[in-house]
Amino acid sequence: MSKKKRHHYIPRFYLKRFSIDLQGKFIGLYNLKNNKLIREAPLRHQAYENFLYGQDDEIENALAHIEDKIALLFYYWTEEKLLYPPPPETNGFKMLRQFILYQAFRVPKSGDSMIDALNKSMKAFLKEFDPELSDKIKDHRLDHENPVLLSLAQAIEHEHLLNFLDCKFLVNLSPLPFITSDAPVIFYNQLMEKADTYEGATALVAKGLQLFYPIHPRLMICLFDPEAYSFGNDCENCCSTESGEEVHQLNGLQFINCQSQVFFDEIPKEYISLLREQFLEYRDSKKNINEVLNHGSRKFFLMSSEDAHIDLKLDFFSLRVNAKDYHGQLTPLRHPSFKRPEPAVISK
Repeated sequence: MSKKKRHHYIPRFYLKRFSIDLQGKFIGLYNLKNNKLIREAPLRHQAYENFLYGQDDEIENALAHIEDKIALLFYYWTEEKLLYPPPPETNGFKMLRQFILYQAFRVPKSGDSMIDALNKSMKAFLKEFDPELSDKIKDHRLDHENPVLLSLAQAIEHEHLLNFLDCKFLVNLSPLPFITSDAPVIFYNQLMEKADTYEGATALVAKGLQLFYPIHPRLMICLFDPEAYSFGNDCENCCSTESGEEVHQLNGLQFINCQSQVFFDEIPKEYISLLREQFLEYRDSKKNINEVLNHGSRKFFLMSSEDAHIDLKLDFFSLRVNAKDYHGQLTPLRHPSFKRPEPAVISK
């Protein structure tokens, strides 16, 4: 039996960076479902669910162990202003990458999205290949007793798929602070957006993949495909932006991606209204794609997705490749090692 009832899917040490006056007691939040702004909400009551990771403490303790180590890095970066990402191939870099991946998949939204996609794919598959069974179960739904654990298990299994990504810092020098949310890791792909081919563009294996993870109102971690992008004119560790419009776009992605709440230290009510006005429509734009592909006498069932994208424009990211070369294609793999081996053919 768990001794820890509250399982925080956004660590408190993380939310503290966005708290009022960095005191860690209160935080500003906006709830989209209720359209309610709270200036000073108790931080310890945010972003948790009871027994989210099960009835024992095994998963919660394992995540807490990682958080303890990452919290020290966050302290150096946000308090001491030592803006040096861990060098590639070091344990620190692997741990940071692992933490960001787990953060992306340990939130309730991720579990809900996985179950929803599973159900849509199953019904599309049966409608094509077994219409009779499809009609019988049309009012039924697959479910899982703990979808977040299912999502987290997928992240653990596919951790290696974040290989071949660089890590840099973005310092926010604009008048507008970064905000965060209850699903703070953003997956994006400017390369495939410019190629006008966004299907599967935010998969872990995708060429041109970008991850945006704000860790302070003035600091963001960016993971990206270095074969597709130059970051800050190939800066060694970090670059900065003074553009309020760039920060606004990145805040808009937090608004779009969140399950129900965004968090911040202090922003005007008018800015929340602006986020709603410009980005609310994108929250319903994600597509689950289920297609039957005919190849001679054989049929293949394609399961994919297309996440929300906003024609993102960031001066600190520039393309190293020509996006037109990928127009009309399925999103290619970032690295050939991600390709699954062909099944062996056994002959008598």
